[in-house]
Amino acid sequence: MRAILFLLGGLLAVLAFMFYVRTNLITPEKMFFFTLEVQGKKKHDEVVKELVEKLNQKGLKVIRTLPMSKVIHERGMKDFPNYTTVLACDIPEKKELLRKVPFMSVLIPCSIAVYEKNGKTTITAPKEILFIKDYSKELGDKYVQLIADVYQKLRIAVAEVAEEELN
Repeated sequence: MRAILFLLGGLLAVLAFMFYVRTNLITPEKMFFFTLEVQGKKKHDEVVKELVEKLNQKGLKVIRTLPMSKVIHERGMKDFPNYTTVLACDIPEKKELLRKVPFMSVLIPCSIAVYEKNGKTTITAPKEILFIKDYSKELGDKYVQLIADVYQKLRIAVAEVAEEELN
């Protein structure tokens, strides 16, 4: 009887762990996107400005900043939260990469969303790892490493902007 209870307890623990993983760790948002909530009292526009500066400092030249919420407000939806898309990663190898593998335009230029959610400013960018894994043959080692390096710099820039203010 003890063995059966022990097995049932173990099975219950495994099922609870699987449920936790599935509902908290393996969500589409966490699988496909790198997301950080900005700490402190930084406002949306301040975060966008700081992110643009950090990206440029790291050699991930910003191409354009698209204030999506302004367009949506102009179209009549006045209560839409602040939302800006930053197109960056204008790297010298971009033309060569996109000529070789055109569908990598989903990663280069990088698209970073800065938006308000639950009263906080949040920064989200896609994760490159799934694309690299699935298309490594088409990309070749050179471009796999290039994209990995670019996105590592991008994550560092986002983390630096999102960190808590010192004051």
